[in-house]
Amino acid sequence: MKSTIPHLRIVVAVSAFVLACFAAVSFHVLVFSTDDVTKGNIIGTWQNFALLAVGFWLGSSSGGKAKDDPAGTVADPVNVKDVDA
Repeated sequence: MKSTIPHLRIVVAVSAFVLACFAAVSFHVLVFSTDDVTKGNIIGTWQNFALLAVGFWLGSSSGGKAKDDPAGTVADPVNVKDVDA
């Protein structure tokens, strides 16, 4: 199994471009706009980006640890109850 992300450079470049464009729009709205609702939405979106980044970081670091450690052994298997197959 391949452990690399396909087209990683393209994914990173497009993500950076989108964030740069949103940052430019955010700057314009926060500096030049007089609409408080739009400013609040922009700030809320940046907060959501930050929460998403932290959640992804926690999930990916925890997921890597759980992937390498099996839940049970041959001598002591994991019992799963009340699961319909």
